[in-house]
Formats: sequence, C-alpha cells, structure tokens
Amino acid sequence: MAVVGKDLALITAGVPGYNNSMTILYGGIGKLWYKDVYFAFVKPERYTYEFIKNNDYFTVSYFPDEYNHIHEIFGYQSGRDLDKVKETGLTPEVLHHGMAFKEANEIFVCKKMYMKQMDPDFIPPEVMAMYNDPKNLIYGQTHYLVVGEVEELIQR
Repeated sequence: MAVVGKDLALITAGVPGYNNSMTILYGGIGKLWYKDVYFAFVKPERYTYEFIKNNDYFTVSYFPDEYNHIHEIFGYQSGRDLDKVKETGLTPEVLHHGMAFKEANEIFVCKKMYMKQMDPDFIPPEVMAMYNDPKNLIYGQTHYLVVGEVEELIQR
C-alpha cells in the first residue's frame, strides 16, 4: 500500500477530454464525520485547483516505482502549457466517477466533501516565511485543504 506523504501521487479532477492532474505530496488518509477520507493540499495557482474546485469528484493515483519520472512533468509543469499525459505516455482511464491512469497500482476515488483555503493567521511564522519567499517551492498563496470521502479504492 502507498504511504501518503512518502510516495508521490497524482491528484486528478475533471471529465474525459477536460481534466488535469498534478503531483501531490502533502495529504493523508483518515476519518472525518464517520467517513473514510483522503485529504490533500493544493495551491490555488495550480491549474488542477480549478478542476478540483469545479468538480464533485477527484482521484488520487499511486504508481509503481518505475513511474517516478512522471513527477518531473506533473510536479513542475502546468497543464495550461503542456499536455502532461501525452508527454509522460500515461494512459487515461475513465472511471465511474472521475479520471485516473491505467498504470496506477492504487487509486482513491473521492467525492469532495470540503474545500477551504488555509488561514495565514493560523500558520506558524516559519512556514509563512516559506510562502513569502520567492525562492521557496511553496511560495505564493496558502494551500487549499481538499477533503474527499473515499468511495472506492482500486488496487491492482
């Protein structure tokens, strides 16, 4: 089983022909309101944010180690400028709810339950310094917390 926060994953939202994915590292699996949930943190500057915001479902896909190279594209390139799926050679897969990839060995299919931007007033000053440092990878607006009920776990 994938280890959230250790293994990189792709979060995907949208519909066939109009979707986007990005690498996520921040997140977890847990319980909320008596439901199994997957939670992730997404920057509003990312193109995928728009798809998560405007769709009821998202997926989180984990891949075997031989696919680690895809994160160079999905983690650092924008779907606004590049067809990341074509660039990496992944095979899109249409699920009952959402989109994922045939190469993934573990897919969480999640129905969005909650989405809220993190409040800078409650973020430790040393972390806010990273959001304010143009040389830091998390520079910019604070992340959105996205929580989805896990409706299906596909394991291959």
